[in-house]
Amino acid sequence: MGDVFDGVGDGVSRDQGVDRGRGGRNPAVRLSEVLSAPRFIACRDVLGRGVSDDVETCRTGDIFVASERADRDGHCDVAEAIARGVAGVVAERMVPTFGVPLCLVKDSSEAFARIAHALHDHPDRRMRLIAVTGTSGKTTTAWLIASVLAEAGIAVGVLSDLGCLDADGLAPMLAGPDGRLLDDPRLLARGLSRLADTGCTHAVVEVSSRMLASRSLAGVVCETVAVTNLATAHLDLHGTRRAYHAIQRRILDFLHPDGCLVVNGDDRRLVRMAERYDGFGLSATLVGEGDVSGSPVERSLRGQTFLLSHRGSLVPVSVPTPVASFARNAVVAAAVGVRYGLPLERVASGIEAAGSVSGRIEPLACGQSFAAFLDRPTSRHQLASTLASLRHLARGRLVVMLGERVAEGIGLDAADDLLDKWCDELVFVGETRRREVATLGRIGRVLDGLEEEDCLLVLDDAPPFSSSPTDPSGEPMAIASLVEAWMRSHEPAAIPRGINRAA
Repeated sequence: MGDVFDGVGDGVSRDQGVDRGRGGRNPAVRLSEVLSAPRFIACRDVLGRGVSDDVETCRTGDIFVASERADRDGHCDVAEAIARGVAGVVAERMVPTFGVPLCLVKDSSEAFARIAHALHDHPDRRMRLIAVTGTSGKTTTAWLIASVLAEAGIAVGVLSDLGCLDADGLAPMLAGPDGRLLDDPRLLARGLSRLADTGCTHAVVEVSSRMLASRSLAGVVCETVAVTNLATAHLDLHGTRRAYHAIQRRILDFLHPDGCLVVNGDDRRLVRMAERYDGFGLSATLVGEGDVSGSPVERSLRGQTFLLSHRGSLVPVSVPTPVASFARNAVVAAAVGVRYGLPLERVASGIEAAGSVSGRIEPLACGQSFAAFLDRPTSRHQLASTLASLRHLARGRLVVMLGERVAEGIGLDAADDLLDKWCDELVFVGETRRREVATLGRIGRVLDGLEEEDCLLVLDDAPPFSSSPTDPSGEPMAIASLVEAWMRSHEPAAIPRGINRAA
């Protein structure tokens, strides 16, 4: 057997194509200490300072991980990766490596994630990690948890679809393409490292089923796991409902034995999950009895008030987002606050301080007479919940402006069925037609016809922090920006967007 192979030797760049660790350092990772039951060929170990599973992006000195994807088997790219100067290859089966060290593993995706997190000095070990998963409500719950902890003076950061925000940040920094924290574990590790390096003691991470399927959290240990609900979604990715539920239950693999599982106690599937979990857990409910519960007091299109309850204490909470799902997510966030010993009054203040979450049934308030909201649903389940709640609350018409990307993401047939069932008027706005006078005129005519008891719901997947509707760039304009521009021009008592509407 050969000696330990150091992929960064004489004549090899230390800066190209590598993930950097804490404080900009580039720690060497010994694969024998990172991977589970590795088998080394042509060496006793491999030292890596960078990792890639894409032959098009791997560079000199990287560890190339051969993964099987839906569109391509990375084992077929090993020769090209070697030609690019990789330090070693991680694979699930024997492949010719022409003398380059080979490490065989059972699961390449898991190995890829473990290496990525190790290259960033295991940031989860420098913070208390709170993972939020579920079919819907993950983003809202994650940001409400962060607001609750921040209200108690805890230095908390967030990683979610909206981006990466450290304890002192004012606006999230986009975490990946289209502002999404994708299933690439390097993005996750980089974001966590940023939070740890900026002084966060706690980090709230939104975990999608895609991330669980690709094992992006391999090597990460969570102190708390919160699960919002478990319905049926993303079958295009996971095949069957049973497979999807099994993937969602993987989140428990990353929960520390002494950690805490927080579940929505009104979801029978999650109740069964909690019953099978041997560790400490808390339930959050709106309907039944739970460790932390919420009881609705009043709800209208202008907002809602509910009572938080825990061990005999009752505290009212008022928020501008009117739908029941927001209250349920808030109670889950409250349970996480209770888990960390926060008094219920402080928890309630944190929820009210958040007010609403950007792009998640976010009130659009510019002084207009009718209620308006912006939502970016990612599943049929999420859209159905929003439409049902608003339809119940709206005394007048429910008008929906639907963006093309949202329709395609949910599925055109599914979106059409739900909208036919719940809304009174639908305005479809294509990506390439938003600057056309006819489109702007139609939006204006619809808004002109809205009355005080009507409700407008904008479903759009534009970037969460978009520019003004007059932005000269070639990017499609956000529907919400067009709507707000109209409302400001027609209502003199305009309220600037971005203030805390819960005040």
